[in-house]
Amino acid sequence: MKRQGEETMSKKAKILLVDNDIDFIDLNKAVLENNGFEVVAAYSGAEGIDRIRSEQPDLIVLDLMMEKHDSGFTVAKTIKADPANKNIPILMLTAVGSETGTEFSQQLDGYWMKTDDYASKPLAPEDLIKKVNELLARKAQE
Repeated sequence: MKRQGEETMSKKAKILLVDNDIDFIDLNKAVLENNGFEVVAAYSGAEGIDRIRSEQPDLIVLDLMMEKHDSGFTVAKTIKADPANKNIPILMLTAVGSETGTEFSQQLDGYWMKTDDYASKPLAPEDLIKKVNELLARKAQE
């Protein structure tokens, strides 16, 4: 006989990492897996969109600058325009601030960026886990 809550706790939340930086994916995949998440990866925006459709992740961690400087925006808009995927939370992580001097804010720019949260790279492992857990909790309340 299962204890209350045991069934939902046994299903790991699936996180899709979309980034063209292999080292970034390897590091964050290890961090997320060590914190009980299932992780799948995509190394381009196009691969990310394919993975979303095939893997149905619970949350997406998305880089902004991949094939083009705005690839992440294109991926986010594509996801949010698809009725089957529009409720998947997107955490955009990017080094755009340190590379270009341009800063974004979820409060000011989230509507047009089509993301649910935003953070600058590098993001400390504990901050990544905190943001992922917050977004998953927010999704569960919807």
